[in-house]
Amino acid sequence: MKTAPSKRGPTSNKYALELHGKPCGWLTDVSGALAVGELGGEGRPDRYEELTLRCWPGMPHEFYAWVAASMTSRPTPARGEVILADDGNAEMSRLSFVGGVITELALASYEYGFRDSLKLNLKFSPHSSKRSYAGGHLGGEVIEARRPLPATDPELHIDGLEEACSQVRRIEGLTIRQRIERPPGDDGIYTVRRVAPAVVGRLALVLAENKALGFTRWLEAVEAGRSNGRAATLTLGAPAVGFTVVLQQVRPARIVEEPGEVGDSRRRELRVELDARGVEFAFAPVREAVV
Repeated sequence: MKTAPSKRGPTSNKYALELHGKPCGWLTDVSGALAVGELGGEGRPDRYEELTLRCWPGMPHEFYAWVAASMTSRPTPARGEVILADDGNAEMSRLSFVGGVITELALASYEYGFRDSLKLNLKFSPHSSKRSYAGGHLGGEVIEARRPLPATDPELHIDGLEEACSQVRRIEGLTIRQRIERPPGDDGIYTVRRVAPAVVGRLALVLAENKALGFTRWLEAVEAGRSNGRAATLTLGAPAVGFTVVLQQVRPARIVEEPGEVGDSRRRELRVELDARGVEFAFAPVREAVV
């Protein structure tokens, strides 16, 4: 399916997300049919393929609840809207969708300390959608409700490797995918089936060689048959939300040396590649502020 050329200016447009009628954060980018909105014309519903949303991790609880509800053995679809607005917060268009289910969650490569660079990519499959151009204006309270929460570093924890995890300098991304199907007819708005368990891509970590002893010993134990998989968690976004990716039966697949300065052994780094056999999502307890 071809899409019409985008009408976006270099700095003039931005996207807001609503779920079930409530403001649910600003998006950094939208691609696919959502970005152009010419498919089907005003008020006419059409079926679309997977569409992509990009955002900062500091999204509200309702956003991550949609992710968690989508990626279960019985996915729960959502209805929502993607609103295109200009710099003056005047609405340019709305794309309303029903039966929206997340099919992929991807964390881009991230180097600790550069929080503003961290982005999440989500693909989702709507049952149907339609675009309208009624216009309007995003009020002050709504704008505040969509403001991203402060950026925070992802928190990685692996059983028995807490100290080594605290030394990780870079995460080379993580992708979680699932395949879904819908029964024929309008019931597909509400009923979605997952074809198979979600597939977890390989997670790679980069850290200094002299800080990676826990990982190297773990790999040796796995290769010798002395270690089973461990539990790992990756908490994304604001601590006030506590969205956590729970990786199951995690094992090191390999450890390789990262390319570096020739002859500079002091800065030698290792790349640790981890495989997981399953994934769930949870919300960590909200931590109280330290006074």
